[in-house]
Amino acid sequence: MTSNLAVAGRALLPALVALALVGADARAQVLVVDEGTFTVTIAGVRAGREDFSIRRSTALEGGYLAQGTILRGESRVVVALNTDSLGTPLRFQWERFVTGRSVENVSGEFRRGLWSGRAVGAAGESGREFRLPEPVVGADDDVIHETWFLVRFGARAGARLLVPRSLTLRDLVLEDLGADSVSIAGDVFPARKWALRSAPGGAVLREAWLDSRGRLLRVRIPAQDLDAVRDEALPETGQAAHAYNESEPSLTGN
Repeated sequence: MTSNLAVAGRALLPALVALALVGADARAQVLVVDEGTFTVTIAGVRAGREDFSIRRSTALEGGYLAQGTILRGESRVVVALNTDSLGTPLRFQWERFVTGRSVENVSGEFRRGLWSGRAVGAAGESGREFRLPEPVVGADDDVIHETWFLVRFGARAGARLLVPRSLTLRDLVLEDLGADSVSIAGDVFPARKWALRSAPGGAVLREAWLDSRGRLLRVRIPAQDLDAVRDEALPETGQAAHAYNESEPSLTGN
């Protein structure tokens, strides 16, 4: 897992230059909130994997930075999402490679109340700018680990969902389905199950299982018949997040 995350980190370096943790000092302490690898199946057939890490800055007004690498056949996607301390999306970067060649790039940024999105691909370049409501959380339809933000921040009254790649806003309802469990590497782990819906009693957008330490164990996306489960057994004891010091990349790339 460590080697995969290292590869993802190198691939995301250009994005990270533009996705510095909000409010972080030059050498801010960073907490690793969650990191790991998901195996993804579609209709019961293995379809790929997703390596990810979610970090939080301890600086005043510090936010979160989630980054990941998604492998599906010959396609590789690198993605990064930067939010403030309340989960409001601030910057987003998504790039897809096929057989090592970049074929599509999507980026977005929140500034002065407006979200500005831009997409470049085979069909050309497009963009859109619109006002973001409050509160709002962000998650791409095809990114598993960003579900963490929906569960962590989606319970606020009137929260909306920003889908950065399609530049759309959706209603979001977070429902606590109670205690459950998830099987990982032959072990069964207690978890709490959540449903994310488009409206009260409406269609389920995602189902998510998190452990008592807030780590994402499993995600289902019914519309895609997709199921993603963590690869590794997780320790039940110990510090929930480990800290380290690192120089955060600046917005200017210096």
